[in-house]
Amino acid sequence: MHFLLRIMTNFNFTNDWLAGFIEADGSFVVSFEDKANGIPVRPRPILNLTQSKVEYEMFKALQEYLGVGRVQTNRDNVTLVISSTKELVEVIIPILDKYTLQGNKFITYQIFRQVCLMMYNKEHLTLEGTLKILELAYFMNKDTSLRTEETKEVLLNKLRSKNSSLPTNYKPELPEARESSPMSLEFIRGLVEGDGSFNIGFRTDRRRISVNFTVVLELASISLLHELVKYFNCGNVYTLKSNAARYQVQNLDDFITKVLPILRDVKFNTIKQTHFEIFAQVCQHIHTNGYKTDKDLKFIVDLAWDMNNNAKRRRVTKDEYLDLFINTSPTPFGGCK
Repeated sequence: MHFLLRIMTNFNFTNDWLAGFIEADGSFVVSFEDKANGIPVRPRPILNLTQSKVEYEMFKALQEYLGVGRVQTNRDNVTLVISSTKELVEVIIPILDKYTLQGNKFITYQIFRQVCLMMYNKEHLTLEGTLKILELAYFMNKDTSLRTEETKEVLLNKLRSKNSSLPTNYKPELPEARESSPMSLEFIRGLVEGDGSFNIGFRTDRRRISVNFTVVLELASISLLHELVKYFNCGNVYTLKSNAARYQVQNLDDFITKVLPILRDVKFNTIKQTHFEIFAQVCQHIHTNGYKTDKDLKFIVDLAWDMNNNAKRRRVTKDEYLDLFINTSPTPFGGCK
């Protein structure tokens, strides 16, 4: 079934790719819902994968490949939501136990895994079990979570309404951080699918085109970006103000000689495949021909101007940019200046 799916849609899913995709784009969450009867709080573990809505067909294919979850859409995004404890334990956990996550996401996953297994074994049906899950959940995503001690106390009070002597000093055993292990190309393909980008920049103050290949992860997983530096033998890692970090290759020769030979035969499942093909073509053209002539400049502009977000982040329109550097106004005699 999975083989036929890949042939029909041209998507290429592997479990190692999935681990990389989850590393960059996935979120492990344990939410808590109110219950009218029995224990007043019910934990709900959820794995979310979210991309731009243009990836809807890929997400439907991924759902079919895994055989679990549901695909949801809103105005801008598509999300694969896996919230069934049975599906998480029987499908997702065996994959991620074998094809491991890295960096801080590994710790988050290990806590999430523990919660899923506790619920699979019905431990959440006791007050003590729910308390343990609550404590575990509040150790997840500590750098990015909006949860506070106040919101935790609200949940604890609901549990105390069933048992006023409920212990509040439970300290869960937490997994330890692990050193990043060597990454496979499939894992990196997933990372790039999740939060990588290929960008062509056009300066408006002078005739200059810049290129950069980036991968962004949460700051707690910065060690993984340093592994990309080793893997490609080029690039730099930068910390960002948004509690994130970025791996970046912006040297044209590095991309041509070090990155492109590795990624040349990689096939991405998302729109990044198109972006990569355009990016590679632009880099090769600049490397071979440059863009000093109007013909070369216009070739690159025509090829790459709309490649990311339909040029929504460009400060000027394509025609305005060309007017800055290519004089196409007709002369009074019908010729060109």
